[in-house]
Amino acid sequence: MSNSDDAEKAKKSAMDQVEENANELWLEFMADLVWDVCRMKKQFTTDDVFDLYDEAPEGKPTTHELRAMGPVMSRVAKEGLCKKANVLGQSSRRRSRHAAPLTVWDSLIYEGQ
Repeated sequence: MSNSDDAEKAKKSAMDQVEENANELWLEFMADLVWDVCRMKKQFTTDDVFDLYDEAPEGKPTTHELRAMGPVMSRVAKEGLCKKANVLGQSSRRRSRHAAPLTVWDSLIYEGQ
């Protein structure tokens, strides 16, 4: 097995673990928000999803495991909502992410303005 295969296996294992430890209601809520963002934007990052989350009313599901957004994005991409854009990552706008690069996603269900 190559180093690349080992790295991919470790990545999958880590993503599975954070998904297992996240609140299931939060995972579903975030997937629904990705659906909304995909309908509104041709391209987006998870910052756009978290913007909608922040605007949601009190009582929304929470989780201690925000890294579970990665598995959410993998799942919705497999469902055909979006795909990774062929562009460089964008710096996160969220202070907690310290301008870390984020994947840019292309919506596959964009409805236009």
